[in-house]
Amino acid sequence: MKDLDNIPEFSRYFRVVSSPEININREDIFYRDKYNDILNYIKIILTNHNDMAFRDYISPKGAILIKINPGTDILEYLKLLAINYYIDILEFKENEILKSPEDFIDQFIPILKSFEDVFNKKTISKSNKNNENIINDTQIESQSKKRLLIINQHKTLKEKFEEKNLLELIANEKQNGYLNFDFLDLDIILVWINYDLQDISSISNSLYKIFDLFIKIPVLNKIERETVLRDFLEKNPKFVFDINTIVSYTENWEVNDIKQLLKVAIFRHFLNSELNEISNEITDILIDLIVSGEYIPSIEFMTSEKKVNNESIEEPLNKSKVVSAYPIHEREENKGVQEVVNEIQESRISDFMLNQLYENAASKNYNELIVIIDKLAKNEALEDNDRKLLAKYPFVLNDAPNIAQINLEKGKKRIDLMKQVFGK
Repeated sequence: MKDLDNIPEFSRYFRVVSSPEININREDIFYRDKYNDILNYIKIILTNHNDMAFRDYISPKGAILIKINPGTDILEYLKLLAINYYIDILEFKENEILKSPEDFIDQFIPILKSFEDVFNKKTISKSNKNNENIINDTQIESQSKKRLLIINQHKTLKEKFEEKNLLELIANEKQNGYLNFDFLDLDIILVWINYDLQDISSISNSLYKIFDLFIKIPVLNKIERETVLRDFLEKNPKFVFDINTIVSYTENWEVNDIKQLLKVAIFRHFLNSELNEISNEITDILIDLIVSGEYIPSIEFMTSEKKVNNESIEEPLNKSKVVSAYPIHEREENKGVQEVVNEIQESRISDFMLNQLYENAASKNYNELIVIIDKLAKNEALEDNDRKLLAKYPFVLNDAPNIAQINLEKGKKRIDLMKQVFGK
């Protein structure tokens, strides 16, 4: 767009993506209820809103603010809308911004201000009356085409900007009259994506002077996470995993994190060729990735940031906890037993030796140990025979019951594989 080339520094920090250039597969989008609010807003803005009934009560500004969690497919969804409605996108050149964040901060508001000179239909109309040769009908039609301006204020940019808050910058300039236009007057639809509620709270007094709507998209709930996992299995029938188990391990996770976890697990599955020949069941691989911290979801970054700020947060689900084998009313009487358990947990052994121990346990007492581990997970009291068996395999208490079960099942798979190889 040649008109944008006239704006100083625009081409340095922004790129223009025309709708035919966008390549998004609609089947990859996870449609959630709140996305409908965005869709309906875009549809109203693109229609002749001057004839709408709400004009008697409010004049749309052409801007919405979206609070969402990291790891969503919000950008992909917006690009899909751009394809469907033939809207060009204006978006950050993040690599250039990260090279010189201070320079970008200095140029951000002037660039927005320059949009008024280039796109303002009122200014264009006035100029056309003063000089008929300045602009022709084709140029007027070009100016009236809507553009989608996406400001994605994610965590990396926020860290680079340090104390500067882009939302506060635009709010202050609106307040002092420097940005005295509505984006809709410039045929621009502004979609501002933010991941930190504190940033939004800082402009609460002037939020609706800038934006028509504030849309808060909640994190995926249990049913939605189950839907994401089930959709994946339907598209990839070769692989199998326990949906309910993975749902319980992915609380507060977002759609892109879940999909990426599944991809990494499949890759790990193919790397482990000996097990790959037996089964395409990847539940234990998925749990291993989560519990070991070898896959870190976006929510973990947010959790770490909150810990730094001394905010009260819940402990992530993937932190293993040891569940007492005794009911609450018995625990005070069994402190000595718990102390022994703690000592066992603190005296870790090598992974190689632990694998050997689990293989030995699985070859001799697999069924009995599975029952005992289940009791530990449910916090049920153990019988005498259970305690005697645990005394024989005390390393089982080194891990939380769910991890012990995984290790035991792995051991059994290795034993079964060896029996198969040696014909036993």
